[in-house]
Amino acid sequence: MEKYNWQFTAQFEQKKILVIGDFIIDEYIEGDSTRLSPEAPVPVVDVQSDDCVLGGAANVAANLAALGAQVVFCSVIGDDREADRAYALAVAAGFSADWLIREQKRATLIKTRVLAGGHPLARIDRGDDTPISRISEQQLIQHLQQHFDACDAVVVADYHKGVITPTIIDHLVKLTDKQPKFIAIDSKRLALFQQLRPTLVKPNYTEAMQLLGYDGGTKDRKTQLEKRGDEIYQKTRAHWAVLTLDKDGSLWFEKGKLAFHIGAIPVASPHVCGAGDTFISACTLVMLSDADARRAATMATAAATVAIEKEKASLCTRLELLAKLDNEQKLVTSMKHLREIRAYYQSMGRRIVFTNGCFDILHSGHVNYLREARKRGDVLIVGVNDDESIRRLKGPERPINGISDRLSVLAGLECVDHLVVFGQREDDTPSPLIQVLAPDVFVKGGDYQVAELPEAKLVESLGGRIELIPLTANRSTTQLIRRIYEHTQVNSAIL
Repeated sequence: MEKYNWQFTAQFEQKKILVIGDFIIDEYIEGDSTRLSPEAPVPVVDVQSDDCVLGGAANVAANLAALGAQVVFCSVIGDDREADRAYALAVAAGFSADWLIREQKRATLIKTRVLAGGHPLARIDRGDDTPISRISEQQLIQHLQQHFDACDAVVVADYHKGVITPTIIDHLVKLTDKQPKFIAIDSKRLALFQQLRPTLVKPNYTEAMQLLGYDGGTKDRKTQLEKRGDEIYQKTRAHWAVLTLDKDGSLWFEKGKLAFHIGAIPVASPHVCGAGDTFISACTLVMLSDADARRAATMATAAATVAIEKEKASLCTRLELLAKLDNEQKLVTSMKHLREIRAYYQSMGRRIVFTNGCFDILHSGHVNYLREARKRGDVLIVGVNDDESIRRLKGPERPINGISDRLSVLAGLECVDHLVVFGQREDDTPSPLIQVLAPDVFVKGGDYQVAELPEAKLVESLGGRIELIPLTANRSTTQLIRRIYEHTQVNSAIL
């Protein structure tokens, strides 16, 4: 029996992942700029916000924790004020800071991005990227020895900032020789890890070209790399090599042979910083949960899409991943999924519009109504009465079209983002859906009055508002059925 997405993600909490790599803090200074400085022809930014998030290997650890895994993150930071901030960010992300080594005279890595009106103006990099000291190296090895046996996988996130040294790699090789593990590597220097014979490596296009010693520049990156699988295998000895190509999706090679290509999910304004961290985190957990490579590819792509839809280096939570996967199928099949979809859109700051109806014979009036409803927010979720509910409301002759037909037609409308079926003998209103969804806007047709709506008080108590949309004149299912009946009667009389 095929397993569903939620069955795979349910196993994430049982996985313990050891992460090693460079701790980076990503700082975002944002504001407005309306003038140039009198000292030099550079913009003056009036700062409105100054936020810090986890970057580098720390972002991998944060994504794994957000997806539900137990995380042990080992790294080396400075012994400075930024190290205190690193500790706080780690704890807030859901993993312990106990395995972060503070090295004297070392400065914690921080990348500061200055933006004005949402547009980047400058990036300022601070901190040491020289190899860590011999003392820190030995402490790091002790941490690896302490946690290696109990972990389900090791993820090495090497940003070439000094933490991953040849000695550290040699020690990982010795540990894996004694006890093989799922090893995932994301590195700008993949050839260094060949002896580890990793389970998974994830170079992006630039890293793959550097690994192969080729120049980039071609427009057809997919075709350029499709025949290079064996070369990549010879240099990495990885069972799975996944080449991520941004908008061109990803190429999956198994021991050097091209297994498949999976396309990217289109995003209007992607924020790609940190997407690779999310991808390898989700991919590792899904593959550890006994999914095949295609399922892992689908779920990792969905997770990365969640991340790039957000601003700044971002995370994908388990609930957001499930919601994004359901997003590709409009039908919401349970209240649990409805909660997950709500959590996903709330995390994105999207306004949810909800409406409901029978939609028995879809006509232009319905289409115009749903298009107008969609304009009231960012996401339109439509509740659809099941067949028994319609019989209770409309009589034994209805519905004309069963629920599967009605859902199929509604799903074909671009303005409809999600569909959910409802109807209970004791309550044929969509109140249970509204209670879970807490929509920002509840839309009904102009033939209603707000005072007549049994759901009105519930919507308002949850902080939503009610909007009535005028109906298209002379367009209704009842009128359409009557006209069909009259036409049939006339034709019968003629015959």
